[in-house]
Amino acid sequence: MTNAHGGNIYAHKVRADFSANINPLGTPKEVTEAAAKACADCAAYPDPYCTRLTAALSAHEGLPTERIVCGNGAADLIYRIVHALRPRRAELTAPAFSEYGAALGEVGCETVRRYLSAAEGFELTDRTAEELGRGQDTDIVFLCSPNNPTGRVIRPERLKRIAENCRERGVTLVIDECFLGFVRNGEEMSAKRFMSGNVIVLRAFTKLYAMAGLRLGYALFGSAELVEKVRGSGQYWSVSTPAQAAGEAALRVEGYAERTAEYICAEREYLTEELVKSGFEPFPSDANFVLFRAYSGLAEQLMEEGIMIRDCGNFEGLTDEYFRIAVRTHEENEMLTQAIKKITSTAP
Repeated sequence: MTNAHGGNIYAHKVRADFSANINPLGTPKEVTEAAAKACADCAAYPDPYCTRLTAALSAHEGLPTERIVCGNGAADLIYRIVHALRPRRAELTAPAFSEYGAALGEVGCETVRRYLSAAEGFELTDRTAEELGRGQDTDIVFLCSPNNPTGRVIRPERLKRIAENCRERGVTLVIDECFLGFVRNGEEMSAKRFMSGNVIVLRAFTKLYAMAGLRLGYALFGSAELVEKVRGSGQYWSVSTPAQAAGEAALRVEGYAERTAEYICAEREYLTEELVKSGFEPFPSDANFVLFRAYSGLAEQLMEEGIMIRDCGNFEGLTDEYFRIAVRTHEENEMLTQAIKKITSTAP
């Protein structure tokens, strides 16, 4: 049942998909309208430099255009960064998004993992913050905040320590912030506060604006030198014309991220309480998903009810007793909790 990623609704008959962490409020109509309109220009190649989108991102993020690179989702940029820099030794936390390790493996990079503890709620601790970036011969550190699949934000004081470690040793620090938009006052937790020449911050429209099918991400760089290396890596036309138009439109939608963060907070609390009532062990989360421990086989049982959740057995540092569920609409969340009650009530 374990898949490399969530969201594989094509292989199963699915009533509700909790395996992919997409905004339950859906794609803003301004975004879908802009993408549809842009299809009229699809006979021409897309702008390889995403000129208009990058200018809009520059205004949105407060960084010059020459320090922004757009890509076909954040995953595309992860691979482009790794292939451009070709690190020999990397440090990661575990569990974490599998594409970091997969990309590093393609260039033969040695990977050292700092394991997060269930007993500590999978939070990145002061101890781990002190270690990251200080390993002998480390070239690059990949982190995710909020982390996938645990949902935990890296606290600013710890992020500052890691950034200092990496800066002192000339280590490239990549912080994946693709889920930060779901966090109340998330910008206060951003690595942008500790940006230096060796820092790269990854962000995406995919999750927050429900654009998974369009694919659009971007990276913010601390130096133009890093930008040139990454921009020259990967495919030339990495972002389609409809995706670029959708991104521009998304940046013009007012209040969407704030409404989303409030909605997510309330529904995440509801799901967490229901998981506890069912006898499961949910872990604290700051994001739009919840990691919990139950028992092996739960995903298959829920799939029989037409509900897909993310079996986390293939995450480094977890077992098949761990699962991740996205925060969906309240109606869908009730559907999930009722299905869990049905299953657990008939368990021997």
